Amino acid sequence: MRAFYLFRGDARDAFAERPADQDVGGSCLRFSEPDRVGLDLVHDLLRATAAASGPVA
Repeated sequence: MRAFYLFRGDARDAFAERPADQDVGGSCLRFSEPDRVGLDLVHDLLRATAAASGPVA
């Protein structure tokens, strides 16, 4: 299993409804197969993480 760590709970929460078929927990997006990760979702999560300020998870 691989994981993409966001370290920002607020960015993850902003997209709570979107990763319905992804395994999301804590501050990470977990996946077993790289080709199953929605790159649009990762892109949007990175933008939201970079744009927000405040404490990290």
